[in-house]
Amino acid sequence: MKTIIDLINERRCVPTTTVHQARLQIFQPTRRPVMTERVFENAWGRVRIKGKLGQAHEDVLEAIMFCGKRPKELGDGRIKLLVDPADVRRRARQDGTTLRRVLDDLMQALVEIQSPERLAGIGHLIDHIDYARRPDGSYITAHNPLGGERKLWKVELGKALCNLLERDLWLARDPEPISRLRHGISQAVARHLLTHSVDQQPNGGWTLDGLLKAVGYGEMGQALRDRRRELAADAEALAAMGVQVIGGRVRLAAKSVEQNRDASM
Repeated sequence: MKTIIDLINERRCVPTTTVHQARLQIFQPTRRPVMTERVFENAWGRVRIKGKLGQAHEDVLEAIMFCGKRPKELGDGRIKLLVDPADVRRRARQDGTTLRRVLDDLMQALVEIQSPERLAGIGHLIDHIDYARRPDGSYITAHNPLGGERKLWKVELGKALCNLLERDLWLARDPEPISRLRHGISQAVARHLLTHSVDQQPNGGWTLDGLLKAVGYGEMGQALRDRRRELAADAEALAAMGVQVIGGRVRLAAKSVEQNRDASM
């Protein structure tokens, strides 16, 4: 079997995310997640998550992957990346304080994929973050436009994430347009839909309420009406990435193919 590094070299990129990261709703469909142990099951599989993971956490994880350079194997099926933290903060729209809290949550959360069987496994998304050093012990740095140099990170990806990278369908896209959406439910919907191609969508698109259920939102009444309004408020930004919210339905436009043009098995 090819290693993750083999796959990255073949495709000439580190993936931003994978299909089942979005379809299994590892991340709660909100920017204000709660600490919980939950099991989520839908047509694409079953997953157990113990921790506090929401859309801001997915913003940061996708930014780390997108900005990650010089991937190297750790010898146990995991890899590490060289990452510029300033790029991550900018693309994920985080300041230093909120970024630290999000990273803590990402490293603490436990993810167990129970099905599909080919992706089954348990572990963390990120295991360790430290400043990167050369063999002589000196820090690896990048030029700071404001003056001086800034230290780069060494990010060790967790086993749960590496299992997905090794066995799942990759998606390579700039994460910043989704991180700039105002509402977490809009981010969850966008991430879910961008795992599909235009020709995979139902005739007339998806029903709005069915799609909200698919991304893990199960509330009714006023809370459901609030989520519908949030999606409508983000409709223009969603349309720019190929996700069209029209009345009670959501469709993919051709631009969504361009978003994920580098996806590959």
